[in-house]
Amino acid sequence: MNTSLDLPGLLVHQNNASASRIVSMVVPSVMFAAGVLGNSLALVVLFSSRKEQKHSVFYRLVGALAITDLFGTCATSPIILVVYANGLKWQGGRPLCNYASFMMIFAGLATIFILASMAMDRYLALNKPYFYSAHVSPARVKFLFPVLLSAALLMACLPLIGVGDNVHHFPGTWCFFDYYGTSLRVKFFAYLYSVLGLSALTVIVILNFVVLRTVLSLHRKACEIQMVVFLIGIMTVVSVCWAPLMLRVFLIQTGLKERDDILDLIFIRMASFNQILDPWVYILFRKTLLSRLIQFIKVHLCLQRKQLDTRGQNARDFGEISRMKKDSMNDHIHDSGPREPFFSESVEDTLSQ
Repeated sequence: MNTSLDLPGLLVHQNNASASRIVSMVVPSVMFAAGVLGNSLALVVLFSSRKEQKHSVFYRLVGALAITDLFGTCATSPIILVVYANGLKWQGGRPLCNYASFMMIFAGLATIFILASMAMDRYLALNKPYFYSAHVSPARVKFLFPVLLSAALLMACLPLIGVGDNVHHFPGTWCFFDYYGTSLRVKFFAYLYSVLGLSALTVIVILNFVVLRTVLSLHRKACEIQMVVFLIGIMTVVSVCWAPLMLRVFLIQTGLKERDDILDLIFIRMASFNQILDPWVYILFRKTLLSRLIQFIKVHLCLQRKQLDTRGQNARDFGEISRMKKDSMNDHIHDSGPREPFFSESVEDTLSQ
């Protein structure tokens, strides 16, 4: 049986210039290579870390994040590359479409759930230390992973059992759930996915800002500052990458946005970038690099402060000199009050003679 699937309706946009620029095999190829390389390096760096750091709750979550991102990249990107190599003809029919959509939903939500857990871990560690020390441990975190993965797995399975539907999207190289359909089951899943995703992103942002405020208000250890800086970087990446797609899905259901295949492709690529950027954020925010960055900032601030102090001292010296000159002039005016003429007596003596 021929399982190839040509999608002329989805390829109609290739005739215009903007579509031809964005529909290119170069972008997914670079994304795939960067995702595999970055997540592999992140895992190597994690496993080579110090023992006490490697077995901490936070860094176990970081390891789970890197594994999930690597799995998601390897499970979805090769399909897209094969379709591009096949002249934008889908091979595998409906079963492969369901698989690709399942993996995209599962990997994306699993990543967001793990990031929410990391934000909660830092919030409890810094704001509820007694509760954290009593109830949170690496052994208990092992039970958290199956819960998070099960939640993402359940969401990804819903379109397979009729709650929602998996369809091809422009330019026919990727499958995702249908968020343009009008049936109740399709709209229900689209609402559920977008609301759940946006809620998780909101929790991540709120918890990270609370943690950041706590760190700034108290003197914390360098390792804690490093974790928070890493979390802020990850929060920025996940928000920029995922929020546009989830917000667009939600607005489409409400009728506030219309169909735009080019924009859909841009947003799904932005979401895919999250799995690529996450490990690079961790690698770049390693303690050694972060220490150098902090040292550079301190030196720069010290130089600025020194320049300001020098300018202030010069201003004070100038003010003191001006004041002294003013006082000297006042004294001179005071000493040169009304006097008798200097030659008055000698002139009178001369006249009397």
